[in-house]
Amino acid sequence: MTSPLRRRLLAQITLAACAVFAAGGAAAQAFPNKPIKMIVPTTAGGGNDFITRTVAKKLEEMLGWTIVVENKPGASGIIATEFVAKSAPDGYTILFNGPLIVQAAGLYSKLPYDPIKDFTPLTDIIRTPLWFAVSTVKVPAKTLKEFSELAKSKTRDDSYGSIGPGSSHHLYMHNLNEAAGLNMIHVPYKGGAPAVVALVGGEVSAVMLDLVSLKPHVATGKVRLLGSTGTRRSPLTPDVPTLGEQGYPGFESYGWGAMFLPAKTPPEVVQRLETEIGKVLQQPDVIAKFKDMGFEIGGTPQAQFATQVAGDLDRWVRLIKKAGVTLD
Repeated sequence: MTSPLRRRLLAQITLAACAVFAAGGAAAQAFPNKPIKMIVPTTAGGGNDFITRTVAKKLEEMLGWTIVVENKPGASGIIATEFVAKSAPDGYTILFNGPLIVQAAGLYSKLPYDPIKDFTPLTDIIRTPLWFAVSTVKVPAKTLKEFSELAKSKTRDDSYGSIGPGSSHHLYMHNLNEAAGLNMIHVPYKGGAPAVVALVGGEVSAVMLDLVSLKPHVATGKVRLLGSTGTRRSPLTPDVPTLGEQGYPGFESYGWGAMFLPAKTPPEVVQRLETEIGKVLQQPDVIAKFKDMGFEIGGTPQAQFATQVAGDLDRWVRLIKKAGVTLD
């Protein structure tokens, strides 16, 4: 028979547990009760800014939340990323960032934060492969195999463009250059726009870029797509085979744009944000806007996305070391 003292202790433990769960539920229900800041590591008007503001506006429309988008460009995203890493872990400061959040760990000898320990990856908003494209002015090849054979010829003088040293575009091209034994010269540009201009004019033979930048010139016949990164063909270009299909493994990763919270953000707040952002990504107008930009919709579950980010850190750091790129 249970003693009166034991019954009282069990009752107190039960009440305490109920109070904890109730407090957690109340915190989630009350969130948010003040404006949320979404931090973008680039200037206003660019792709990252557009994606963030699209999500912010939709959350405001659907839920009545007040969301302020702040642009903190500079230092390869370190300024914005550090700001969020050192913000209160309460769900009111969210970072939008891409693979650069983990690439920086390989590009710089020291960072003011740890890209894994100091963040809770929330979910990806968009994901996209990169496309390997050639200038039809300079390159007659219609397949990657033909291009490889041409580039290896002693009579050729081929180069590839990128949006800058250490970028995904540079690292992937460096990896392909080595894997295929192409011996092309890297020509960095200050952004995607000048890199595309160089490709269209035949200043460089090839690039690895996003579809939005390449699509207008594919339509005019000045640029030809010969492959893409990713595990499967993009529904945006179903006739373009992946690099893996063509015998070049190691290009399975997708580019992504995602939301991150400071580490130790309460689980109930993380779940609330994941749920509501997930609903935003299901809206037809949001899907249409991102598709027009050449993006696939994200929404990867939080735990799965966190695992992906950790894997991407290892993958990119290896590629960066292999390429011998540093930005210190």
